[in-house]
Amino acid sequence: MFRLALTVAACAAVLTGAEGKSAPQSFSASFEPEVQSLGPGKSPKFYARRAHGLMMIKTVPAAGGGADLIFQSSPDLGESFAETMRVNNMAGEVYDHGENSPQLLTSPDESTMYAVWNGRDPKNPEASGIRFSKAGTMRTVWSPAVTVNDDGKPVSHSFQTAAVAPDGTIYIAWLDGRDGRASTDGATGGTTSIYMTKSTDGGRTWAKNVRVSTNVCPCCRVTWGFVNGKVLIAWRYVEAGDIRDIYMAASDDKGETWGKAAPVFKDGWKIKGCPHVGPAMAVMNGKLYVTWFTEGSNQPAIYMAVSSDGGKTFAPRTKLSVGTTDPTHPQIVVNEDRLAVVFQARDAKVKGGWGKMGVYYREVHTDGAMSPLVRAGEGKGTLTYPTAQLGLSGRIFLGWTETVEGEGKAMLLRGRLEK
Repeated sequence: MFRLALTVAACAAVLTGAEGKSAPQSFSASFEPEVQSLGPGKSPKFYARRAHGLMMIKTVPAAGGGADLIFQSSPDLGESFAETMRVNNMAGEVYDHGENSPQLLTSPDESTMYAVWNGRDPKNPEASGIRFSKAGTMRTVWSPAVTVNDDGKPVSHSFQTAAVAPDGTIYIAWLDGRDGRASTDGATGGTTSIYMTKSTDGGRTWAKNVRVSTNVCPCCRVTWGFVNGKVLIAWRYVEAGDIRDIYMAASDDKGETWGKAAPVFKDGWKIKGCPHVGPAMAVMNGKLYVTWFTEGSNQPAIYMAVSSDGGKTFAPRTKLSVGTTDPTHPQIVVNEDRLAVVFQARDAKVKGGWGKMGVYYREVHTDGAMSPLVRAGEGKGTLTYPTAQLGLSGRIFLGWTETVEGEGKAMLLRGRLEK
């Protein structure tokens, strides 16, 4: 149990470079005194509707083995949740490991919800596919799941990431084993490929799979962005010599073809194996924000870079994880003129930097003002994979998985931001 109050005075940090300098603002936020357990499970994902409803999915153990994806709604912003509803129609098929967790999205008008997850192939335990289902927000009945990877090969299709473009097109990308894991650059552990598909009719039909890149780090989730009419994907690329930095590619024709990949920043991180942590990306008022983890120069850190020209160039990166140790798994979320980054880390001043993992949170506003980093919460057990959602009127919803004595629980912590 803990209590947190945050006040960000006029000395708030400001993003510079391509953002340009701007007058600092005053931010004031607080989080509820107790973390709320949402019961057994892991990987809670939330969506805060404009109508003040809070939607949630999480993965729970299935009665007959494996795992299921369940949905719950809350009419009172997380004070209570309705009866659970299973999303996957094939019981026990959900595979949730690390960054390979399900996602919950909505259509631009919030009339329809979309769920995307990694499903095991019942005919081949070594294979898996990317699964999709949808439901109405007013009458929640989840449709029979469909598989969106079209190769039919008994290989891994996993670490999926979905996003809904401003025009309502649903995009899904994933790490795909159909090309094998050999690497022309001799990467330790091999590499994989990124494939993607899209639906322009709300998930009724899906386009032919398109390969975006090869030589991709095999367990780092990719991320989407939409800006200036372009569709963007970022991922951890593997260069010769086991250099694993964040690259990005753009499409000018809604994912039909992709341009040459280019680095967001040359960290020069050399690691003999996949670090299991991908980038996150979002767009706010026409500016592209990318955040990622690296240990380049033996300095573990989470950075953010901002582009004002659709990803062609980036301002100097900004370190977000100052004052922490072992930061990892950054996520980013936008709600109109608010952008939030959340990640897990330890407090560098506690137990020589070996204290408990906690959830760290900070916001960036449209004028470039960035709030100081806040340790928003921690749990009784092992805390992993935090996520964030932003609601109306400054509301904040943080979720994570907490493991105590081998049992996983989904957690919720609510907060508010005021100016």
